[in-house]
Amino acid sequence: MIEMRKWSDGSDVDAAALAKELELLLLAVYEVSPWTADQVEEVLRSDVNSCALAADESQLVGFLVWQETDFEAEVLQIAVLPNYQGQKIATALFDFLPADKEIFLEVRESNRPALLFYKKEKFEEIARRKAYYHAPVEDAIVMKREIHER
Repeated sequence: MIEMRKWSDGSDVDAAALAKELELLLLAVYEVSPWTADQVEEVLRSDVNSCALAADESQLVGFLVWQETDFEAEVLQIAVLPNYQGQKIATALFDFLPADKEIFLEVRESNRPALLFYKKEKFEEIARRKAYYHAPVEDAIVMKREIHER
């Protein structure tokens, strides 16, 4: 059974240890991690960022990191291990996002599974960032979900 929980600094798993686990999960999902363990740890320790975890017994299988301000939130990273995709884990992780704020995110234009998921979650394309991603160079699609959507 998949357990979902919000992580906070000072919990049973410290930020440095969790950062290493999340980097490995990112490697398993993307083959090349978009963040190093040090970058993940820095994100986890920031007061404006939050993290939700999905675990199958003791194995971390997914996570979501987002940043909040007074009026909006931005998804910084979401990842679910390939053999756990399609089990509504990402949907359950998105349940941790604030319901009273607009939510923003960016996604590679070639990431069709993610785009379909985000559209199902009521996100709409609002802009493009040309050549935003590297290896390969690719546009980012900026998406937004309104407060009342969901």
